[in-house]
Amino acid sequence: MKLVIAEKHSVGANIASVLGANIKKQGYLVGNGYIVSWCVGHLIELAEPEAYGEEYKIKPWITDCLPIIPEKWKFGVIKETSSQYKNLKSLMNDPCVDEIICATDAGREGECIFRYVYKLCKCSKPVRRLWISSVEKNDIINGFNDLKDDSDYDRLFQSGYARSKADWLVGMNGTRLFSAMYNNFLSVGRVQTPTLKIIVDRENKINNFKSEKYYTVLLNCGEFTAESARIPDLPTAKKILQNVNAGTAFIKSIKKESKKVRPPKLFNIADLQKTANRLFGYTAKQTLDYAQSLYEKKLITYPRTDSNYVNSSMKDKIIQLTAAASGIMSAEISFTPDADRVINDKKVTDHHALLPTLSVSNADIEAIPDSEMKILRLICSQLIYAVSPEHIYESTAITVSCADTDFTALGKKISQMGWKEFQLKFVSLLTGKEMSVKETIFTDNIVEGLVIENHTEKIADHQTTPPKRYTDSSLISAMERAGNENYEDENVEKKGIGTQATQAGIIETIIKRGYVERSGKNLFPTQKGISLIEAVPEEIKSPKTTAIWESKLQLIEKGEYSPDDFMNEINEFVKSLVDTYSKEDNINKDLSFRAERKVIGKCPKCGKNVVEYPKSYGCESGKDGCEFVIWKKISGKTIPEGAARSLLDYGKSAKLKGFKKKDGSGTFSAYLMLDKDFKVTFKFK
Repeated sequence: MKLVIAEKHSVGANIASVLGANIKKQGYLVGNGYIVSWCVGHLIELAEPEAYGEEYKIKPWITDCLPIIPEKWKFGVIKETSSQYKNLKSLMNDPCVDEIICATDAGREGECIFRYVYKLCKCSKPVRRLWISSVEKNDIINGFNDLKDDSDYDRLFQSGYARSKADWLVGMNGTRLFSAMYNNFLSVGRVQTPTLKIIVDRENKINNFKSEKYYTVLLNCGEFTAESARIPDLPTAKKILQNVNAGTAFIKSIKKESKKVRPPKLFNIADLQKTANRLFGYTAKQTLDYAQSLYEKKLITYPRTDSNYVNSSMKDKIIQLTAAASGIMSAEISFTPDADRVINDKKVTDHHALLPTLSVSNADIEAIPDSEMKILRLICSQLIYAVSPEHIYESTAITVSCADTDFTALGKKISQMGWKEFQLKFVSLLTGKEMSVKETIFTDNIVEGLVIENHTEKIADHQTTPPKRYTDSSLISAMERAGNENYEDENVEKKGIGTQATQAGIIETIIKRGYVERSGKNLFPTQKGISLIEAVPEEIKSPKTTAIWESKLQLIEKGEYSPDDFMNEINEFVKSLVDTYSKEDNINKDLSFRAERKVIGKCPKCGKNVVEYPKSYGCESGKDGCEFVIWKKISGKTIPEGAARSLLDYGKSAKLKGFKKKDGSGTFSAYLMLDKDFKVTFKFK
């Protein structure tokens, strides 16, 4: 008999159905020479410190017994799923079983899930690996016809195992060390703490931001309006305005250029999460959960992929999948899909990019939950974009000169909509918001040297705005670039922290532990989170340090770095951390972790903190100070925290619904604004 072990019951049931193992038993299915069982996610974890000695059971924690560096690592069975572990142990040791097939999810995490069980059960039976990217019938059949030797994935396991041990060493030692030194529970993690620092750094930039005015002069040329470069002060702007008013304006130059916008790449999981957050407000974890459910329903391929490409062997299938995707999107495809654009054998990692499966053609759409259907449509849309023609347009830059000042007007004339035609249609379908592409086309009588008669001009005033708070989407992007000096620059090389498969969980962890709060799409550090980042040293909160470790873990997976060398580095790091920061002299004794009122921004009136009170968001200076306040209830509507933050940051909220009319005849929608006296008022446009 062959024992097949899947990661979850639903996947195990799919595999059993294909293999003909249809007889149900307690915790497994059997038939046709196969026993099919499953884990329930992780059944085994690295043992807690208490398993290594009585001294680690002492509470409150003390630094005398740190660092904890196990010589031989121990495992523990997760209590909630221990019955399924016992079931697998019994099946693995059953004399009838002569071979085991690892069918957990084809990735680092899936490999660790299986091998931890195999190791703790002390099993020595031969293992082969099922490595598939979807659980459709044909893929399962093809996978069983091409089973791999499990030793082919030793490096993958070594990388995952090293990652788990590094997380344990940094987390257990860091948490106990700083909790003991500050006499307060402080959760520290190899990835979670640098992620928190990214959010805190952004909050500090927002709070320290000083808005500055600047100006431009607008030159109305009749058919179009041209704008000057940025002017730093009003007197200079007025002087330019005066000169231009008396001057002669003429078209100095016209530059035209044909531009092509290539279609976007296929989705990997991070790109899907970012898009779903941007369009629907889904958290990264929600998107991952919805994608996992679609995968188990055989409607999409393996979701936890970090690749944006497919193998050359899939060229014909891409054509078929595009047709299937167009059916889901109710789109007519009148072009030949360019499959070559999404093919790159060198850039396909463990799995190819996220794709719909052919099963979507026969799917019962009505039975799919709306949230999952949106994710399925996103994936189908992305495939159609990726194989569509380029978007081509002609850009025009007109320079108008007047009184020794240049003004610029930009135009755009579309010559081929290409993939953007589908994007406009699909995004409108998915969000319910009408989308359009704006064109600015200049007539043929606009030529170089033309004198502009009867031009008018005016000064436009502008204000610099603070950086935006992170959302799940922008935070994932920052995590992907965290190894760079400027991880906020979207153009720098990706040297990330966490993996695309784990980033969603990291975000949820720092929220669960009270270090970050989510308001709408925005992520805010709590006072507790800010204090933690102030408490711990740079070496443990630096995104760059963690990104270097992540890079080495990837090299282990490729066989280009020794797992032992990596663990020695982590051990030395932990020893140095404990040795340095278990001394009172290296601790910020003035740092307080007491409960404080929640800070939501800076007072626009006096610059102090605006904090949350039971009925308002108000300046901490109180009644004896500037008395700035935003009431939590205005015209019968409760004002969301996010709207209050927007008022503080930008002087204006998003449009809010549900304000009650004074005569009781109904409700109305409006923006909230701060007037010149810093009072909250309504604005309707």
